[in-house]
Amino acid sequence: MAGIFENYRSEHHPDADTRLRLAIGYLTGEIGTVLAERTLRRRDRLMQLEMESSSLAGILIEPMVKACPEKKFILTIRAVYAWCDSWIDHNINSPPAASSPFGALDRIRLRVEDFPPTKYDWPLVERGLPPLACYLQLWASHNARVLQTVPAERLLVVRTEELIDRIPDIARWVGLPPQTLRTDRAWLFAAPKKHGVLSQLDASYVRETAQRYCGTLMAQYFAA
Repeated sequence: MAGIFENYRSEHHPDADTRLRLAIGYLTGEIGTVLAERTLRRRDRLMQLEMESSSLAGILIEPMVKACPEKKFILTIRAVYAWCDSWIDHNINSPPAASSPFGALDRIRLRVEDFPPTKYDWPLVERGLPPLACYLQLWASHNARVLQTVPAERLLVVRTEELIDRIPDIARWVGLPPQTLRTDRAWLFAAPKKHGVLSQLDASYVRETAQRYCGTLMAQYFAA
């Protein structure tokens, strides 16, 4: 999204250091909603962005909705199997150090300690990656959190595979001429190398796990 709005004051993962610490503290309960809201409101005034694109916004969605009551939100939702495959590729291509803030955030979001690996998770485990359930519960909880928190009149949901086709809808949503949005900058972070790890897992296990954690949202947004 940051690339699509490149002609405007747009940034991907803006204010990352501040927001990363805020997101970790918010998830662990060390930072409450009031402090998070106050911090986000202050940082928003300082940055003066017209568009920001960041998964951290989804983590901080409750205080962000309150801190920025005039803002509209766009949730890009990707089909769960493609999303999971992409996340695994990213973890293999650019593994976050366990001691890094992003590594710490991943462990919290993926709830690594809550999902012991099964015998079917070996293709992941042998690469030092969490079990499949960790990824799929994150896909479901992240998207559901945004959908449940943001008022419908302030939220536009776009399936990622329809992103280019939905440019006119996005432009109308934010009140901008569609020709000013950069369709050529829509895919800036494609994985440089694909590993196909998801296809190495037992197909029945993948389907059953996806249905268990993601079935409701899959049926709502990807039934066709």
